[in-house]
Amino acid sequence: MWNNAQAMRRASRWLYVVVFVMLLGSAGVWLYHSSYFPVKQVNINGDLQYTDGEELQNIAARYIRGNVFKADLNGAQAAFAAMPWIAKAEVRRRLPDTVEIRLSERVPVAYWEDGGLVDSEGNVFAGRLDEEVVLPQFKGQDGAGKVMVERFSMFKRELAKEKLSVATLAYTPRSAWEIVLSNGITVKLGRDKVVERLKRFVRVWPTLLKPQADGLHYVDMRYKDGFAVRLKEQQADNQGGLERPSENN
Repeated sequence: MWNNAQAMRRASRWLYVVVFVMLLGSAGVWLYHSSYFPVKQVNINGDLQYTDGEELQNIAARYIRGNVFKADLNGAQAAFAAMPWIAKAEVRRRLPDTVEIRLSERVPVAYWEDGGLVDSEGNVFAGRLDEEVVLPQFKGQDGAGKVMVERFSMFKRELAKEKLSVATLAYTPRSAWEIVLSNGITVKLGRDKVVERLKRFVRVWPTLLKPQADGLHYVDMRYKDGFAVRLKEQQADNQGGLERPSENN
């Protein structure tokens, strides 16, 4: 008899659990379809400079409507994240009647040679800027954006010491680096000891190169202890007796 009573109590507890779960489920279904919890407020937060505000409103209207529980937040988040300028999107409910949207925008660093832009994380995306916005141009293989952004940051800091800036940054299939400065002069750095070579260029710029800057076509830093220059009207390198570097350096 005792065993039967114990079994009955266990069965009763399980029955209560099942009933409770069913009630919760029913309440969830009711809340999902109820008209008593309409979305009254949609908050879009983020420092947005380039994103199309009208398109943001259209996406919000398409996915976030009616009952706050029924609003398609996953669809809205995916649609926001698919916008060219959006790097990250988070969409959340804030009961009883609000949906919070947090958006992070890409920071443009350069133009990509085949069209589009490069952001601060090295991603190439299909964004557009006003023509008056001046950014350098990157030339490289697909997937090279991240390493180019990292190198560009260092190149920019080093060149700024002599008030020089990058107009074009090229990264060849052989992993060689080449910079075209805003004054039109090309600096060949090659693939080895790139940082050391650029620092050497910056050191010699004010005394040896700047005085003849108007006539310089390129400066080749791919030498162990020096550099070579080509003048704009010159047909042969002025190498100063230095051994010509290999194209692989």
